[in-house]
Amino acid sequence: MIKKINIAPLHLNLISSRSQKPFVLPRVSGYDCYFGSKHTLSKKGMTPMSKTSIPSVTSRDSKGLKFLEVVSAAYNKAALTEDEAQRVNEARGLSDLIANHIAKHRHPIPPLLRRVGSVKIPAVDELVLTEQILQEANIGYAWPDFKRYFLGKKCPASVATSIACHNLEKDSLDAPILQEFGDKAEITMGQFIWLIRQQSHGQAGNLIINGYANIAYIKDEKGVLWAVNARWYSDRRCWRVFAYSVEHPSWWFAGFQVLSSD
Repeated sequence: MIKKINIAPLHLNLISSRSQKPFVLPRVSGYDCYFGSKHTLSKKGMTPMSKTSIPSVTSRDSKGLKFLEVVSAAYNKAALTEDEAQRVNEARGLSDLIANHIAKHRHPIPPLLRRVGSVKIPAVDELVLTEQILQEANIGYAWPDFKRYFLGKKCPASVATSIACHNLEKDSLDAPILQEFGDKAEITMGQFIWLIRQQSHGQAGNLIINGYANIAYIKDEKGVLWAVNARWYSDRRCWRVFAYSVEHPSWWFAGFQVLSSD
């Protein structure tokens, strides 16, 4: 969903920075290549409108419970007596009718995440994340919350390991992604910066460079987990980094990439 805002004398059509599709921005000067200090952009993403539909089976329901509710409602609508309902239940073909209905409407549920590769990362020493480190990785813009919770803070060391890359197959909040990853969800800031440095000038590699988000779940110095993401900004030839609460109400779009421990 697109929201039009005006920043005199420029007129831009923007999408919330978390739930955005790629777009082109005018050139601006300074270290923050994405936005100068005078420009602001809403942190909130757009939450899809709710849909009204027949309730599905959930963890609180047994399989087929909704079907029984539908049948019961149909019997009540037809004003069947107990004897009439029993005769319908005992009639031939009912089980075949149900089986055919299941076969017709049963479709595989697409996965939330699809693994697309992995990358080996060497051991990374403990570091304090500084402006210089961001500049060396060609990170031209850091979102305020990224600066607040990570810049100038200690990042823990990590051993040599592999990071898995996954394509997000459908729009999702953080909670389902974290649930699917389990204890593999988290990587370190040092590993994340290392990955960006390998593609500091937007060259092809494990991170996607089409303007979509590369998402990583990273803990800050106090142990709070954040959804950190990096996007390549092709117009200004630099990376942008953001940090959001994992309880943020916006959805990540299908086509974004999510990183995890391998």
